[in-house]
Amino acid sequence: MKNNCKITKKSLKIKETDHEFYQHALEKVKDYDKDLWKLTVDGGSMITCPKIKNFIPMQGMMVRFYGKGFGYSVRGLEINGCIMYYRTPQQAEEDHIKMCKRHDSEDKKRFKKNKKKLDGDYNALPELFKQRINKFRNNNPDFRWKYESYEIFCCKEALKIANALKTIDEIQKWKNFPWEEQKKIVDIDEGHSGNTFGCAVNLACLYLSKCPENIVKQYGALAPLVGSKEYGCIPKEK
Repeated sequence: MKNNCKITKKSLKIKETDHEFYQHALEKVKDYDKDLWKLTVDGGSMITCPKIKNFIPMQGMMVRFYGKGFGYSVRGLEINGCIMYYRTPQQAEEDHIKMCKRHDSEDKKRFKKNKKKLDGDYNALPELFKQRINKFRNNNPDFRWKYESYEIFCCKEALKIANALKTIDEIQKWKNFPWEEQKKIVDIDEGHSGNTFGCAVNLACLYLSKCPENIVKQYGALAPLVGSKEYGCIPKEK
């Protein structure tokens, strides 16, 4: 198939100096909507890309992804030499900074709106859980508006589990039940992710253990994703 997609000289110049890419063969193409294709490449990864005039992606074509790799955003997509979209590393970083600022602004507004309820949830926690929250607050001045609602959710769910099941052995059995059966036994929230569920179960077991003070020492719910210093598990360097 002839590639009639126009590629500007600017794009070609950028591409020649950009070696941060990886590529896969295209396996499936789906008409996603009037402006987008849904692509599946070998290995099963999927991505949407904009439709471009006079170019139709087809099975067997080579798809080049610009970016750092798995777990990072795709800042450019090229199919058989046709640039579907592209940003330089600098442009991608600038966009990321703008996105973070926008998200931070939204999170601050959400915290301000929900602060009264969050304060009530904190005050209702047992002392060891309050100490846990206090540690994160003290180590990270931004903890409250960034992460506290997530952490308190896990703490509240941990208490539900501990109060309903009473022993660590029962919790260990229960955590492996199907979701429907878990809900019948403990009135856990429908909004759990794998991470919040795992954290809640862990905190519940610590609460019923011989050393419940470890609740305070245990790393934060989102620490595996954002880092211990960022979350407030340990003091940030000044």
